[in-house]
Amino acid sequence: MNRLQFYFKAQTAHGLHSPSIYALYCELLNPFLHGQLTYEQLVEELQNSSSDVTVIEMTSEFDPTQISQNTIILIQKPYKNEAFWNSLKSHPAVIQTVDLFDLGLVFFKPICPKQNFYLRKM
Repeated sequence: MNRLQFYFKAQTAHGLHSPSIYALYCELLNPFLHGQLTYEQLVEELQNSSSDVTVIEMTSEFDPTQISQNTIILIQKPYKNEAFWNSLKSHPAVIQTVDLFDLGLVFFKPICPKQNFYLRKM
């Protein structure tokens, strides 16, 4: 997917129906997209947001069945390996994904419905 296709597919907070992703977007992701948070600050804030969440940064392909629940995987530039990114979004172990085009977040939260979000800055 190129950036223009992504822009037309992506939404802002106004179209989100997930309370957890809405809060994440308003508190962390939109400030990150506006340059108010660095990548390192985003990772730190994600780790501090909940004591039972593990945040892992991945640079290569991995097996989603080996990831424990309540884990967030961060993938920089997910469209470098678009086939793997698309397979992750459809994998049964992956509950939610957030696509920011230059950064992908993969959630393994057992209580949430399966959803894929495409978000851009507001």
